[in-house]
Amino acid sequence: MLAVAAAGYRAIAPDSRGYGLSDQPPEPEKATFDELADDLLGILDFLNIPKAFFVGKDFGVIPAYDFAVKHPDRVCGVVTLGFPYFPVMISFDPLPEGLYIKRWQEPGRAEADFGRLDAKTVVRNVYILFSESEIPIAEEGREIMDLVDPSAPLPPWFTEDDLQIYAALYEKSGFRFPLQIPYR
Repeated sequence: MLAVAAAGYRAIAPDSRGYGLSDQPPEPEKATFDELADDLLGILDFLNIPKAFFVGKDFGVIPAYDFAVKHPDRVCGVVTLGFPYFPVMISFDPLPEGLYIKRWQEPGRAEADFGRLDAKTVVRNVYILFSESEIPIAEEGREIMDLVDPSAPLPPWFTEDDLQIYAALYEKSGFRFPLQIPYR
């Protein structure tokens, strides 16, 4: 973001609805990715931006792709990290049962797993788990949060100050919506 801005471009990093400082949707369980793509259009329109270059990471690639398909005249380009383009949603059925994606799709399971810990510890654990080279898969009888050694250090690129900021945001918003989109 800083490099883009320093190069003379406008760099905007919106919180997706239900994340960070944005409001929670009134009915998170009814939320869709289409709404997130509509939010991007609303941001461009509000800021009078005719065309933009989009960068999406992880689940953020889905609204970026959807927006580009729905509004090609408003897109200069799209860069995505972590998830390739699929014209239809893929099935996670063939993936291992202990994979975090499958676990977090089950209503109540992640809530129970996360609920054993404070928001700061959940955020800490997620950043530690997802900075490793292996995808987190829990064996039978264990949950995803059990996969983190409490003495494990934060990744070198994620500071204690970063952790404090993100934890405060999740203390405000909770995990209800983040578990709906993208997992459910």
